[in-house]
Amino acid sequence: MFKKTISVLISSLCGSSVAVVAMLGTSYEQISFSNLIAGLILGLIYIIPVVIVLGIPSSILIDKIIKAIDKKYKQLIEIGLYIIFGVIGATIVSLIMSLDDGINGVSFLGFEPVCILSLSCSIPFGICSVLWNYKLKKRPLQ
Repeated sequence: MFKKTISVLISSLCGSSVAVVAMLGTSYEQISFSNLIAGLILGLIYIIPVVIVLGIPSSILIDKIIKAIDKKYKQLIEIGLYIIFGVIGATIVSLIMSLDDGINGVSFLGFEPVCILSLSCSIPFGICSVLWNYKLKKRPLQ
């Protein structure tokens, strides 16, 4: 569980830094250290619960899938699964957000930023998982 907690923190920091860059990139105001820290904290407040609710169950499912695979490129398959599950998580979040629009149909207008944010969390989560499983256990990468 310690490994998952560290992975959640690292991936949430990566996701909140992407959110800060997206927020500050559209304005012409002076970027200060306090704006950056406030954006990181705000990003962490909203991103950590989503990563915990969607990321940890996805990670447990990916771990079960990877245990059944005995291939040469096991780590690449694991990272690929994290990318696929990141897109699935972005789709779920976009569907939940589209329910609030009051539109009868499904709207994916906000899918691209949600997908970028989701992938900026799921890829570092997957990299941390691969490093925890293979580098820190002194097992060689295959």
